[in-house]
Amino acid sequence: MNFLVRQKARELLKSGNISIKNNPVGLRNKFLGKEKKVTVVTAAYNAEKFIRKTIESVINQTMGIDQIEYIIIDDCSTDATNKIIQEYTAKYKNICSVTLQENNGSPGTPRNIGIELGTSKYITFLDADDWLAHDGLESLYNILEETGDDYVVGKTVKVESEAESVIGEFASIKERRSITPMDVPHFFYHMGPTARMMNLPMIKENEIGFPNMKFGEDKWFFNDVFFKVRAVSTTKKPIYYVNRTSENPSSLTRVTNVLEKRKADIDIIKYIQSKDIAIELKKVALNRIYEYDIVKTFDSQTFVKSKNKEDFIEILREAVETAKNLSYDFKNEFKVPVYKLALELFMGDRIEDFVKLFEWLKRDSNKKYHIKDGLPYYELPFLEDEYRFVRIPMLARAMDSFIMDNVYHQSFEIYGDDIDNIDSVLIRDRKRMDNEINCEVQIDGNIGKFTVSLEEIDKMEMSLFTVFIRYNDYQLMNIKRVLKNKMTYNKKNVEFYTTVANNLGLAIKSLE
Repeated sequence: MNFLVRQKARELLKSGNISIKNNPVGLRNKFLGKEKKVTVVTAAYNAEKFIRKTIESVINQTMGIDQIEYIIIDDCSTDATNKIIQEYTAKYKNICSVTLQENNGSPGTPRNIGIELGTSKYITFLDADDWLAHDGLESLYNILEETGDDYVVGKTVKVESEAESVIGEFASIKERRSITPMDVPHFFYHMGPTARMMNLPMIKENEIGFPNMKFGEDKWFFNDVFFKVRAVSTTKKPIYYVNRTSENPSSLTRVTNVLEKRKADIDIIKYIQSKDIAIELKKVALNRIYEYDIVKTFDSQTFVKSKNKEDFIEILREAVETAKNLSYDFKNEFKVPVYKLALELFMGDRIEDFVKLFEWLKRDSNKKYHIKDGLPYYELPFLEDEYRFVRIPMLARAMDSFIMDNVYHQSFEIYGDDIDNIDSVLIRDRKRMDNEINCEVQIDGNIGKFTVSLEEIDKMEMSLFTVFIRYNDYQLMNIKRVLKNKMTYNKKNVEFYTTVANNLGLAIKSLE
């Protein structure tokens, strides 16, 4: 099946329906060209607004453009994208342009053309509306050269009009060398092409490629990569900037149809099931889709507000049907207890309770917590059987706080599975990267404390911040603080709240 994935690209390269300039496998480059360190592949379609910035970010790499083989595939754009690309191919002999005569409707085949034409030791992908950090390629290249690993991933920064954030932070939270994908619990959860570099001969020899799918082609490709790599590395360095600004409203993530994505996931499930790989590897890859992609979709306003909930439920039915082919109970692989509970309700044909569960998760702001044997639970008010209580992995609630000698002191109670793995308290800007403070934390039983000086706070840029507990290196948990509880009774709004003087107050107002 993998051979067929790249077959269309091979046929296009042999056909006359394609135009190539500065072909890296052409006779001139074969005899006169010097082997480059890295191949960069960009699939472009109607990207005239951003393609210059994308290309310039490659040209201006600290590695030097002379060390880079840059292949840009224009997928039959109808705007000035191709004209702009040709300007650069005329100026730089190691920028190759491929012009297609028919649009593929997916970046899959264009990227496969880049794989076929690539001649370097390593390959990376860059979307036509994104850009690279100035030293991004050099950082990744050096790590692969030092380790001999097949794959390395760095930090992906999402750039919005008024904010920046890190995508898939677990993959870039620390420097790791020569590990396996199984060594990082969520490694299979960040499957886009961003901020990663791979051994190109490994890709070619194992016939790894992108299917020509509208959605899910990245998951397909990187699952195959992870199934074949011998060792991988990660770095904290920023490598790749994803453009999600308001100037880029046509970004695929903005126009994606959720149901179509989930339908694509069913095809990927079937593909993974067909692979002859170790069962533990298969479990991790499949659970990422069953739990994180499909079931988690219900834990969203998109589902809760949908008037066509049956369309979502039908996809889950299809997913459950595929699980009948497995040699293990796929429910037992779920990491989030409430999602496992939801699936059990669903498979027990309790569809109404299944829907109620997600409506409650998204709409009820007065959730009741229950602590039993030092472990936290949600109490579900609409269930009266063995599902009345469902585990929460971790729960933290604010207690007393005070300021003394220009130092803020905060205590909190904490319960859950990973108390022994708490690393720090993180105070993070809601909109900007790196405007944050890591505070030491002390844990004594189920009570935690941290302090932060006003001098430290004063060094940060003015903004709004969220206070997290960081555990297991990269996982973040909010510290709950209840300031008010509101309810409606007998045509009145009843609200207990915290006053300006930090006292308990009660407000009763008529709804009429």
